[in-house]
Amino acid sequence: MTVRRPRNMLMGQASRAAATPVCRRSARIALVNRLERLYAVSEELRRAAPRARSASWLAERFDVSRRTIERDLAALRNAGLPTYPVDGPHGGVAVHTNGPRALLSLTTAELTALALAATVVRGMPFGWACDGAVAKLTDALPAEHRVALDDLRARVRVVPPEPPRPPARVAAVVEDGVRRGTVVRLAYVDRNGAATERDVEPVGFHGDAEGWYLVAWCRLRHGGRVFRLDRVRSATATTERAPPRDYDEVLGWVPRRGTVAGG
Repeated sequence: MTVRRPRNMLMGQASRAAATPVCRRSARIALVNRLERLYAVSEELRRAAPRARSASWLAERFDVSRRTIERDLAALRNAGLPTYPVDGPHGGVAVHTNGPRALLSLTTAELTALALAATVVRGMPFGWACDGAVAKLTDALPAEHRVALDDLRARVRVVPPEPPRPPARVAAVVEDGVRRGTVVRLAYVDRNGAATERDVEPVGFHGDAEGWYLVAWCRLRHGGRVFRLDRVRSATATTERAPPRDYDEVLGWVPRRGTVAGG
């Protein structure tokens, strides 16, 4: 036996099915709009700091209800924005100016560019940190944005060059010495095969087509030198603070002819 459904029921189902894509698009637009507003609210509070902005002022500024702004402020606090209440006739909500930025607005293309850059710089000083940074940014995205990012990344391939790399232990010690400004003891073999041990004051890094170099003040030679990282056989950290030195001034001490390092 055939069951006939009422015409209005069929029409209702058809209209709901037709409206579903529109509703989904509207939901995505609403999500993007709220993210943009959250970012704008956080930036408004930072620009106004140390002055406060009231919920009423923010609601009028962004053309939403006071209740919506209060929900936005709660979301920003939960995300880590360092807000605090201010009493009085000009009170409201203010942020600590020395706090970290809680929100970062990046497009899928911008995140893809960062992911590709992370692939290229893996052999560079501090390159290992790029993968973690991209992962943190990706984890903060809504699920549908992560899908779009993964789709775009899958269609952009890169084969980075492979310059000579130092041992991981050497790279970690040298990078830490540059970052903290502490003396590092190197066991180094120069391009002529001469092996030396020396204490150096790390200043920074220099890269070219041949690889990456540590720029440092050499206490053995009493002058600026560059040490190719893949020629460093071992690196030992010390707790001695190195005096601050200007990168360009130290690099200016490097001999332009003859032995670059170890001479």
